[in-house]
Amino acid sequence: GKVVATNYHVIDGAETIKVSLFRDGIEETYNGRVLVTDKANDLALLTIKDASFKELPPAPFSLSESPVDVGSSVFTMGYPLANVLGSEVKVTDGIISAKSGYEGDITTYQISAAIQPGNSGGALFDKRGHLIGITNAGVKSADNVGYAIKTSYLINLIDNSPIDIDIPKGESSFNDDLPTLIKKYKPYVVIIKVY
Repeated sequence: GKVVATNYHVIDGAETIKVSLFRDGIEETYNGRVLVTDKANDLALLTIKDASFKELPPAPFSLSESPVDVGSSVFTMGYPLANVLGSEVKVTDGIISAKSGYEGDITTYQISAAIQPGNSGGALFDKRGHLIGITNAGVKSADNVGYAIKTSYLINLIDNSPIDIDIPKGESSFNDDLPTLIKKYKPYVVIIKVY
């Protein structure tokens, strides 16, 4: 409900954090604060601290702990460069290119979906309704290479959180096409602004 996952580097040094989400097409912005961080794996959990926040229904996806096979179809959702590209969610799709990332880093997947600056902390889904990673970097010299931190590290951070967090257990979406999945997931992918 009130917990948001992002990259550590997104909120590192932030004095003020704002979290925006789109509910029924309307942008809502709330105050966020850092709940727990994992600097080594570039992850952070934020909590929305705002009396006006109305809880969203349970997330329609689940978190996948098991590694995803190379060649699996995936897509990312995020808001890269929101101030320039606008506040419509941006989607890229691709495949898992490798089960390890930059210089063989086993905490990340390499994906063929381009990751723009500002897409850090975005969501990486497979097409069956699982959140499988948190996007954290692209490679300047390579157009279609991105990296995403595996969900197992996120689950580990959730387990170490000072508050109890319900891990989403949404239904699989084998029958949904990509546009349907995007509509379903959109309220759960947020814009984070730091000051």
